[in-house]
Amino acid sequence: RNLATEIWHLPILRGIISAMRACNSLLVTAALCTFPSVLAAPSFTVTVNPENHGLDVSSSNPASVGFVFSTMCSAFSLDVGSGTSAEYDTCGNADLFDVPVVTSSDDDSIMEVFHKPLSDDRSLPSVTQKFTDHGTHFTLEVILASSAPFKSNYIGVAKVSSLIITTNSEEKPDPKAILVPFDNDIISMYQSRSLSSATDNLLPMTSSYVAPLYDEVTRAGVVIGSLEHTTWKTGFRMHAKTFGLEDSQYGVRNLEAVAGLNGLEETRDWVEHGWVESLDTDESHILRSPRFFVGEFDDWRDGMEMYARSQVLKNPDLPDAVDKPIVGWNSWGVTQFSTTLENAVAASGVMKGLEDVGFEGSFIDFDAVTIPFSEQAKIVETTNSNAQRAGFYSAPWSYFSDDLDATVECGGSTYKQFDLVKKGPNGKPLKAVDKLFQVPPGTNYAYDPTHPGVLCLAMDLMQEALDAGMKLVKIDFINWGAMEGGSRADGSHYESSVKTGFAAYNYGMERIADFIDNRMVISLSMAPTFPNHFAHARRVGCDQMYGGVEFTMNQLWGGWWQKEMLMLDPDLMVFNKDYIIDVKPDFLKPYINEFKMDAMSRVNKGVVHGGLYLAGDDMTNTTSVEMVEKWLGNERVNAVARLASPFRAIDSPVDGKLLVAPNAFETRIQDTGEVYIAIFNYKSKDISFELDLARTEAKGAVGYEDVWTGGVGAVDEGGVMTFQVGAASSMLLKMT
Repeated sequence: RNLATEIWHLPILRGIISAMRACNSLLVTAALCTFPSVLAAPSFTVTVNPENHGLDVSSSNPASVGFVFSTMCSAFSLDVGSGTSAEYDTCGNADLFDVPVVTSSDDDSIMEVFHKPLSDDRSLPSVTQKFTDHGTHFTLEVILASSAPFKSNYIGVAKVSSLIITTNSEEKPDPKAILVPFDNDIISMYQSRSLSSATDNLLPMTSSYVAPLYDEVTRAGVVIGSLEHTTWKTGFRMHAKTFGLEDSQYGVRNLEAVAGLNGLEETRDWVEHGWVESLDTDESHILRSPRFFVGEFDDWRDGMEMYARSQVLKNPDLPDAVDKPIVGWNSWGVTQFSTTLENAVAASGVMKGLEDVGFEGSFIDFDAVTIPFSEQAKIVETTNSNAQRAGFYSAPWSYFSDDLDATVECGGSTYKQFDLVKKGPNGKPLKAVDKLFQVPPGTNYAYDPTHPGVLCLAMDLMQEALDAGMKLVKIDFINWGAMEGGSRADGSHYESSVKTGFAAYNYGMERIADFIDNRMVISLSMAPTFPNHFAHARRVGCDQMYGGVEFTMNQLWGGWWQKEMLMLDPDLMVFNKDYIIDVKPDFLKPYINEFKMDAMSRVNKGVVHGGLYLAGDDMTNTTSVEMVEKWLGNERVNAVARLASPFRAIDSPVDGKLLVAPNAFETRIQDTGEVYIAIFNYKSKDISFELDLARTEAKGAVGYEDVWTGGVGAVDEGGVMTFQVGAASSMLLKMT
């Protein structure tokens, strides 16, 4: 028996026998059963190496771009008891698994690579890498299975030695990646990173949810991203690959598609990702990773939009009688905590006066205010008489105090705040990470969205708002609800079936959405990018109501594709506060706010987002009202805003800088074919901006109209235009 065992473990013999077993006992419907095994789907090919168990995945029909994932493996963690864990890798631990068995469906649209553990002691689950062809892209997921229960808090769905992308162009590529932030808090920004510099070869890159890799010259590229966000926090880790490439190639190395992304910087978490338990089925215990999207595209921007449309959970339609965009006023621009009912009534009157130039059906929204809700509700009478709608503010997963001994009553029960907030495994309450970046640091805490007391408080406010006739709720700081940790003493969630921060976040948000039942617009403010399937709108970035337009345009450049799921909120348009941020003390303002942009650019910022288009000035102030009526009174500009067609960047910004946005954005109106272009000058001096119309939707245009002034001009011969843009200003053009 021992001799037979030793012979069996000879790698060559074991590979031959396993190959014969696979050929004889399974339906391998693709190529001849030789090794490395090759299976070809309509849009991609999988090659299995029986020695290291790695997969090479390549595009089958590359047009302007092709790709090869080299040595793709999968990894996972296991809880092995006594507070310890172990990590396994189908390649790094190939000696623990049998030679992979490859199968495909009859039409080759589904392929599975099965890794069976050699041991029969049930300590190690089997691993199935499942590929599904969708024509324009494919999806990948990992399925772990065992005869015994197990749990994991990390799945490396794809750990790839290198991803090499080849362009079919004679020009040398200018390769880039966009790093996507986890949420829109703590002044998060999208970052452009070069894939051709030695620096980026050395420095690690992390992108949450999705990672576009593309050539700036041709725009061709590859988009990879997670399609499911119910349980796992997902993202990508990688380095630029700058060696071993041909002139037409670029790529990344040590690429990892992660389910279980975790960290203070990456996901705002103090404690590790929650442990997900296997699901007990009739045949075995199963744990599935999220599905990941992989596609090659002639224009990476189209790929990002397809990625957004491919999300598993879809967003709701707008409530009845509500159309895009959302126009009106919100109190957080100037009056903020000092807002009174008088401020809201005045705003309603001003927006009523702008009705004929594009502000019909305005929303008048209370943000975070100190007046009681009963006082806020009085605005409904005014908005109803003005054919408008009212909105209010909620932060259901946030406790804005450090008094954990305080109590609160709801539904006939009394709850101690300490019992409602999230805690770590040591039982200590967890502070919200973003508040620690304030000066001085805040001491606010995150609620457990699964606690019945927390849900009772949230639903009571929603019911009060519905009874009052409110039509919009801005839900803020809900990213706190996605933090790992729960309200019980051991850091677990009150609802025992909920094991992760995202699962708790979904648990709470879905209950709020179900309770509202599409009777109000749900607009998310500080929130993770995903999940968002319960909402109609989401803020693109952190607060920026004033002159810091470049910050907001950074959010549009990197996140415009979210328009395929919900409305984009660029924050408010405020004219009577002339700085970027309200920095304290006041003597710092001239230094921080050197690059503030003009009033026209603040409006253009709202226009190009095509979603929420809200004023924010104090409408009891005569000067503010005059500025609002001037800058929001241009009927031609407001008509473009009412098209609700978000713009996307024409070119990428400079690589590597912290705060940077492209200058030019464009949109094509689907119904009419009209093309609009916006050009922003973020500098404090005039610039000459050159625009090649051949790289825009306006290729072939012969003229243009300045939307603000109505002035017209002709396109230069050759289609390369040079526009003079004033310091800290912008232009909005209709191409003709």
